[in-house]
Amino acid sequence: MRVSKIRPRVVPVPYSSCPSICPVRAWTVWQEAAGLDDPDGHAWRRLHNLMEGGLQPESIGDIVTRAGERAGIEIRFTGHSPRRGLATSSCLKGHDQIVIAKQGGWVPQSEVLAGYLEVVDQWEDNALIGVL
Repeated sequence: MRVSKIRPRVVPVPYSSCPSICPVRAWTVWQEAAGLDDPDGHAWRRLHNLMEGGLQPESIGDIVTRAGERAGIEIRFTGHSPRRGLATSSCLKGHDQIVIAKQGGWVPQSEVLAGYLEVVDQWEDNALIGVL
């Protein structure tokens, strides 16, 4: 899948074992329904064209934050929430930091990514597990 809010990059996204939350199936249905036939075009063409200057990187964060608020979610979602969720979920499944960085678009030794994973590690790789 080609993804990025700033510049296109190719990311291997597998089919989900649960069809109702599968990003590949959702993307395929959306491409067909929206008539998207340009692999380098915008996924949200109409929205991109309606906004002066098109969607900017900050626009995505604003959209995610507003969607969380409308859904009544008490935690404030930001544009980084989906990326942090990817890193956290991947770490919990035992994936290597280098693999997570590549998939999520971080540089290999990203301090931001390391901070996200530290939060997971403090509970999963805790010296007190099995002691208390």
